[in-house]
Amino acid sequence: MSVASLEVGGSQSDQQGSLERFAELPGWLVAIVQPTTVRAALARAIPAFGALQQCEVARVRMKKDRRTALYRLTLAGPDGAQRRLQIQGTLLPPGAPEPPDAGSELAPGEEGWRRYVPELRLLLETLPEEAALPALEPLTDPAQAAAILERALRALPQYRGLAVQTCAPRVVRQKPGSRCTILYDLTYRDGSAGPTPVVAKAYKGGKGKNAHAAMRALWESPLRASGSVAIAEPLGYLPELNTALQGPVREEQMLKDLIRAAMRTGAPDLRAELSSAMRKTAAGIAALHRSGAQYGKPHNWADALDDVQDTVGQLGAVFPQLQAAVAPLLARLEALAEAHLPDPLAPSHGSFRPAQVLLAGGDVAFIDFDSFCQAEPAFDLALFLSAVKNIGLSEPHEEESSEDDDALDPQAREALLEQLDLICEEFLAEYERHAPVSRERVALWETLELLDLVLTCWTKIKPVRLGNTLAMLERHLRAGGLPG
Repeated sequence: MSVASLEVGGSQSDQQGSLERFAELPGWLVAIVQPTTVRAALARAIPAFGALQQCEVARVRMKKDRRTALYRLTLAGPDGAQRRLQIQGTLLPPGAPEPPDAGSELAPGEEGWRRYVPELRLLLETLPEEAALPALEPLTDPAQAAAILERALRALPQYRGLAVQTCAPRVVRQKPGSRCTILYDLTYRDGSAGPTPVVAKAYKGGKGKNAHAAMRALWESPLRASGSVAIAEPLGYLPELNTALQGPVREEQMLKDLIRAAMRTGAPDLRAELSSAMRKTAAGIAALHRSGAQYGKPHNWADALDDVQDTVGQLGAVFPQLQAAVAPLLARLEALAEAHLPDPLAPSHGSFRPAQVLLAGGDVAFIDFDSFCQAEPAFDLALFLSAVKNIGLSEPHEEESSEDDDALDPQAREALLEQLDLICEEFLAEYERHAPVSRERVALWETLELLDLVLTCWTKIKPVRLGNTLAMLERHLRAGGLPG
């Protein structure tokens, strides 16, 4: 997709190289996400960790100017048994005063324990296990879950009088203390026909309510009968458990897995399968945008720009050179947004990426409507396009802080990006066959999303993926003559 039409004022040569300041994370920052480095430093600094067998970097977060990492440790006990604990490390940037080792007389894992590791500039503290979601116990107990599901189903006219006979719950995805997805295989008394499996999505906050209301609005819209895309039947919302219930959708694989397989192998049959899936996905999201579903708060360009500027400000507190480097690009994007007016707001997925697209038997289905909103179509499309490129350059892994990717050779990366550009163009051209969209606004939103991916590599400390995301952004900017 070309962004040449976004050339509005300014000089590309004046800005050439400004983003190069983002190219390399400082060593003192990278060290805290390297398991081997952390494990060795802990063993040297803290005698109790001399028996440390494994160190897993589970999560990295930045809030304001504070960076924290969650470590899951495995230690060998004197009797050969393994002991597991998790600790939190807070990174102190160079120049910050070193804290005292208050609590060092306690054992790791005990409440109040803390130690400072100067080698890593890392303050370690015991972190208790995150509390499980209150909904988890009743929703995973077969008897309690059967009663809960039966009440919810009977509240629907089409399932009134339905009685659950057997209920087999299975947790299929969980982020402790935050969200959990449970799959139920159900049978019904007297051979009655009812939905199975049923999916329950429990949340810490109010996202479940938003997802259910969005799915209900879509289910009652023309999208349901469009034939372009499938969505799960909304079966109810349980406010006391912050849980949304929904029917099944067929799944053989996720679109993100097909993208990786096709790009990594280059197999002609997989490329053809991917081409077909991308066209069907484009038709599906166009149908969603034109469904007229009347639900969701408005989300606009100013909201997204504010979020990115907030992240830049947090990074700037520690790395002022980064804030200075990106300021001309942000100012230019503001000017371009004023020069190219948005399309009208439409029902929008809000987190539309290949991981939210399921494939089965040549059909597509969309899932995860937690962030459903009203936005210009370019928002969903740009998020999807940038994610396609990011996935195409990445190795598969589950942990968000994983750095298992191998750094790509620059020439190999450019070759992959050239192919990914063609795939994205095919998607966008197919979308335009079903619905109009401003190409200029798509390019504008994609620039912002790619920049956000670069910033995320700094906030979550992802050195390998930084090279990929920066290459994507620079290539995108070169294509349109924007400052690079």
